[in-house]
Amino acid sequence: MTFKNLSIPLNLTTGYQNPNDDFFSPVLSCAKTFDVGVGYFSSNWLADVKNGIHQFALNEGRSRWIISPNLNVKDAEAMNKGFEIKSIDQMQNELESFVLDELALMDIDSRTLLSNLIVAGVLDFKISYPLSGGNNLFHAKMGIATDVENNQIAFNGSFNLTGNAKSNWEYIDVYVDETTREQQRIISIQDRFNTLWIGEDAFYQVFTPSKKLLAGIDSFSDAKKKNYPKKNEGTHINLRPYQQKAMQNWSENKGHGMYVMATGSGKTITALATVQKLKNKFIKQKQPLFIVFVLPLKHLLDQWHDEAAEFGFEATKCYEKSLNWRETLSEKLSHQSIHKSGIVKAMVTNATLASENFQRLLRGVKVPIMIVADEAHNLGSPTYLDALPKNAEYRLGLTATPFRHNDEEGTEALFDYFGDAVFEFSLEDAINAGYLVKYRYYPSVCEFNYDEYQDYKAITKKLENDEQSKLEAENEMDLLLGGASNKLIILRNQLEELQKNNQLQHTLIYCGSHTDDEGSRQIEKVLSMLGQELGIKTRKFTATESLEERKNILDKFARCELDAIVAIKCLDEGVDVPATKQAFVISSTSNPREFIQRRGRVLRRSPGKEEAVIYDFIVVPPNGEDANPALIEKEVRRGLEYNYLAENRKENETLLLNLADMHGVQLQ
Repeated sequence: MTFKNLSIPLNLTTGYQNPNDDFFSPVLSCAKTFDVGVGYFSSNWLADVKNGIHQFALNEGRSRWIISPNLNVKDAEAMNKGFEIKSIDQMQNELESFVLDELALMDIDSRTLLSNLIVAGVLDFKISYPLSGGNNLFHAKMGIATDVENNQIAFNGSFNLTGNAKSNWEYIDVYVDETTREQQRIISIQDRFNTLWIGEDAFYQVFTPSKKLLAGIDSFSDAKKKNYPKKNEGTHINLRPYQQKAMQNWSENKGHGMYVMATGSGKTITALATVQKLKNKFIKQKQPLFIVFVLPLKHLLDQWHDEAAEFGFEATKCYEKSLNWRETLSEKLSHQSIHKSGIVKAMVTNATLASENFQRLLRGVKVPIMIVADEAHNLGSPTYLDALPKNAEYRLGLTATPFRHNDEEGTEALFDYFGDAVFEFSLEDAINAGYLVKYRYYPSVCEFNYDEYQDYKAITKKLENDEQSKLEAENEMDLLLGGASNKLIILRNQLEELQKNNQLQHTLIYCGSHTDDEGSRQIEKVLSMLGQELGIKTRKFTATESLEERKNILDKFARCELDAIVAIKCLDEGVDVPATKQAFVISSTSNPREFIQRRGRVLRRSPGKEEAVIYDFIVVPPNGEDANPALIEKEVRRGLEYNYLAENRKENETLLLNLADMHGVQLQ
């Protein structure tokens, strides 16, 4: 059965309906996944839905729960003080003690049922507690269920999953994925849950149960836990229909191809699900497989490693000194070679992939190899192309923008290696489907000052002279455009307006690496303007900050303890800042990939975020002065690209098209 066979109520009110009999139990009996966040929970509720939860378990269903310990005010105050003076490990021990105490007080039948479900892997849970002070406990009552056909149902309301809740006056709203608006509600609830589950919520800490806690829970279980099917890692992951289609296309293309998917549309999850499917096939056939994940940078590798854990993947991290990984990975490959079975997984940075140590190891691998490359466009240089194993039987490239800027040869070589794009999901697709938020676009025309215009003319001559290095001249022009001084005057006016209207929170400012004639960097000028002159709570986000500092900055930004982040390039690939509501793009190169990726990052969904705003700066020569049409064309085309999907695009078209016409730019 699926959800389509059920009569799903629009809403439920206790007294008039029984939520357990009329909704939860029937939905559980048809579900394959059930994610729920609830402030108060008791195992008595499981007894009320025992028929549904039993069928859910027999159907190999998997449920994830985020719960909060039921603490009294005194305990809550003590815990809050504890967070200020104790380590995270100490606090986790205390929270887990509360959980075990609550289990011990439950009636035996309910406690045994709950313990059996947890030990069998049917029910996975994490414990939530607020990061900030006060008695602000996790008080959610929301959930999402998915059936075997990936139909989804979400609920939200006042109903706690306790035995007593059915006796209270409680109200629940129910959403089914039959209309775009309902789909967006479901996506929003799923996003809120996932943000909490992976520990990226700015206000709440989540603890994964320790082995000690799980052992304590196991002591309350009985032999009936063996009646439930064995846990299959990753079965709780809810794939969207387009993600399933991508996997199907890759498989039908004999395990070759690229996923060309917009930033924020779930490339990582789609890729990991693809790997999992292939991995399970090799395990079933008792055949060996070596999987190599290739990531451009260390922080991206760490992110992938964490997400892979949700699929049950434990990959060897390979970056920096080979002493940290070479022996471990070699032992795993040797064991695989001897037994001619097993799945070995490694995650490497681009630099490690090309290193002699890893290449030597690759040359010794005699089993089938799968290559999964994130931001695959970065691998189009001769060094990285040579490093990709030619004997890889399975190849999957991931990118939002597969075409390399000014490098047709590298682009073609990437497609030759990975195969054609087997699936494409554009930014427009993601916005229309509700996976990214809508946005408004505000371009400002910014004129060069006198000195900048003289530099502009000099660089233009270089570009027109075949004897000069065109690439070098283009880089000089990018720096000049990005560092135009009038941008900061316009920026200040726009920030002051936002500040006056109390709309500054969640502002992201992209700067360039420009340094003026006096040696002042643009980012330092912007930081000084925001922090010292306007009194805006601001931090910079650059390559000089450690990974721990970056996480702290992003957490404070999400919690509104910072109003703005000023960044250079380290946010372009892989670092998510979903809380961003408005972004100022002070510096953009002529590389389309850069501004396409930046837009995708700004449009990521976040709790309470319905829309984003992008501010751009179109640089032109002073009024009445000559301009190079090719350079004006690049500025205008970037504006038109940003404007194409904007909610207010009609109000910008006249400005951009008139600018092109004024400077003799032919856009057709």
